[in-house]
Amino acid sequence: MNAPSTSPIWWEDAKKHLRSVDPILSKIIDSVEEPPLQGLGDVVITMCNAVVGQQISAIAADAIWSRLIHFLGGEFDSSKVLDSDEESLRNVGLSRMKIRTLKGICDSAELLRQIEWDSKNQNEIQSIMTEIWGVGPWTAEMAMIFSLHLPDILPLGDIGVIRSIEALEGKGEMNDSEILERAEIWKPYRTCAVWYLWRQHDDEPVLY
Repeated sequence: MNAPSTSPIWWEDAKKHLRSVDPILSKIIDSVEEPPLQGLGDVVITMCNAVVGQQISAIAADAIWSRLIHFLGGEFDSSKVLDSDEESLRNVGLSRMKIRTLKGICDSAELLRQIEWDSKNQNEIQSIMTEIWGVGPWTAEMAMIFSLHLPDILPLGDIGVIRSIEALEGKGEMNDSEILERAEIWKPYRTCAVWYLWRQHDDEPVLY
């Protein structure tokens, strides 16, 4: 299955649902300009881009990704990543651990692109992706959101999402159970809610 490269077909239904169940989130949706959720389309590229963005600022991640693409000749190429030596990739700004993870993803690129993702549930998808060294739940969730466009993903490991939900409640630190309870009304479109929680803080749309 080719991953979608356009906005999700369920996007408008999701916005309608969220507006109907959550007045606070409805105001956030109304305050954020389009475009809606979009992704890079390719599951391998999305996973690699997410790895680059782990535990660093969005500005730093964008800069490193841009340097990587320039180094690869202007477009992402899994085979070129595999052929690149560690020193060259380190000069782009990647850590050794991220280089190892990127190479692991690229080594599995053919398999990842052949999988019929729409025949699998979220747990199955995450299990497949996290078999690759260095790929954790958050990276898999970014792939499910931005490449596979699954409608009901809530990344509990995303600090920006968690802090935004805490702000909605106007309280301090919330545990996972409390976060899940607050997000229950957003089902089956938690991905859309997550997108708008990101967008309220970022002038530029998140893209993986």
